[in-house]
Amino acid sequence: MIHPRQKDLFAVIGNPVAHSLSPVMMQEAFDTLGLPALYVALESDSLAEDLDTLWKMRLRGLSVTLPHKEAAYSHSASKDETAAAIGAVNTLRWHISGWEARNTDWIGSNRALETFCTLKGKRALVLGAGGAARAVVYGLLHAGASVHITNRSVERGETLAGLFACDFIPLHELERVRRERPFEIVIQCTSTGLVGTEKVQLVSDSFFQPGMVVMDTVYRPLWTDFLAQAKRAGSLTVPGLEMLLHQGVAQLEWWLGIDSLDTRVIQVMRNALIRASSHE
Repeated sequence: MIHPRQKDLFAVIGNPVAHSLSPVMMQEAFDTLGLPALYVALESDSLAEDLDTLWKMRLRGLSVTLPHKEAAYSHSASKDETAAAIGAVNTLRWHISGWEARNTDWIGSNRALETFCTLKGKRALVLGAGGAARAVVYGLLHAGASVHITNRSVERGETLAGLFACDFIPLHELERVRRERPFEIVIQCTSTGLVGTEKVQLVSDSFFQPGMVVMDTVYRPLWTDFLAQAKRAGSLTVPGLEMLLHQGVAQLEWWLGIDSLDTRVIQVMRNALIRASSHE
């Protein structure tokens, strides 16, 4: 069996994965820390088989992206309570007994939002009902926010709301509910606005309010139409790149066994992401 020498190996695994910005962010962090490590992108068609091969090769850590987060959860040897609650993982760490699994997406979401406001007691709205929404909802509830969910598919939205005991608001009733009691935090968790997808306006311009904290989990493009709408209304906007950054920081902290990454390294990672985004 082949084992890495000279440098520890880390990777992001998904399909497709060529677009991932994780390699530039993570490699910059390893180089800044002076660690002998190499971080690469791997495309996987058969995750179970490939995870076994990578474990035997002793890759130290994996970032898991779409569409493999739920499968990685199923094929990990151990996972924490948070991963179990979300039902998906985005981070794997090598252990002699098999892959250890965690979800750091919720940490990335919380840390990005907490740059602008405290979450405890805030009235939050999550648009979407997929994997990203599950992690964001978990994080908000964990921080003590009051969470409401809306989604174009009522069935999926109600399922997610039921899973986390949140209120579900049909999309067509959103404006009425906002007028009765505005939301303080809004997070867009669908693929709407992603490069290559059809443009869809999820909410009206009047939905956004001055002082509202608005985040989009989409980071390609960096400034989505959703964020542009919010910014024109005077809302505080958080690009998806910040969530990507902070979930990656949490991954590094777990892989390396440290409590917190130096702020200098975090800024280096952010700069790497911004540079990579500006070249697209």
